[in-house]
Amino acid sequence: MQLINARELNRLLMHWPCIGQCSSIEKIECGAVNVTYKIHAARVFFLRCYQTLTDDQILQSHQIQRSLATQLPFVVAPCFTDKELTLIKFNGASYALYPAAHGRSVSELSSVQAQSAGFALAQVHSALALHDGSAFPTITLHWEKEAWLLKLETIIKRISQASSCEDSYWAMRRVKQQREHLASNNSEHQYEIATQRQLIHGDYHQANLFFDRHSAVSGLIDWDLLQNMPPAYDVIRACAYMFQMDPLLSSAFIDGYTLQLPLTGEELIDGARAWGMYADHHIWPLEQVYLHNNVAAKRFIPHQDFVPFSQQWCRVAHHLKNDKDIR
Repeated sequence: MQLINARELNRLLMHWPCIGQCSSIEKIECGAVNVTYKIHAARVFFLRCYQTLTDDQILQSHQIQRSLATQLPFVVAPCFTDKELTLIKFNGASYALYPAAHGRSVSELSSVQAQSAGFALAQVHSALALHDGSAFPTITLHWEKEAWLLKLETIIKRISQASSCEDSYWAMRRVKQQREHLASNNSEHQYEIATQRQLIHGDYHQANLFFDRHSAVSGLIDWDLLQNMPPAYDVIRACAYMFQMDPLLSSAFIDGYTLQLPLTGEELIDGARAWGMYADHHIWPLEQVYLHNNVAAKRFIPHQDFVPFSQQWCRVAHHLKNDKDIR
């Protein structure tokens, strides 16, 4: 997508009277897909240019966000334009304006913040359960083994052609470990979800969360990955992204969640198995960087060994006194 210039940006911002006098605009690097601008005025706003969702999905997501914000003050909902719209089409692209979230972003959560984050996610799931999710994706956990291994071989070839650096070293090391795991006779390539699906946030992690001075969640942003999956899938995904399945922090997060919503052993295991199947086959950052030259996705390739999720889960399961193997 071609970026718009400063004059066009100022024309676009005129749709939102709430901004008032704008002092400066900066393009920020906050992800690997969407384009976002930070608007400095009497208050701070963020202008988002959508890249992946259809306009119908964006509008339905906006409606859900505004509905949730009436119940959950930490949900950051889009602003209305002068014509009571939340989405503007400009030069063929789709834009929405958001106020800055209250509180501060935290890169490494304490156990108290982890528990607060779990409690807030349960509140979000309770509210989302009342909304129709038919406009949003339902993930099918099924991969063709040989086709996926061939895709990994293609990525390995592209990495070998890339310039030598620490990022490429870890990308190559991880993808070879991932290929070895997925090629083994013990690996599985499909999973049928056993528990109830509903709308979930789908991208719940510390970059999208803000905390107040009491360590309570004061802001939740980025609803682009709304999807229909079991709530426990969202819980386990969050533990993987936020804490790398650290037993103490993951347990605090799950404890916080279950203070608001109970999770049965069956639901937790189903969520772990579903997320594990997805995580073990996940290659999106590698594809983006080495097949599509999207260097912004490098930040999502960890500088650590690939470990099958079943091995990561064992540490948390033992701490939760839930020793059921998910393999």
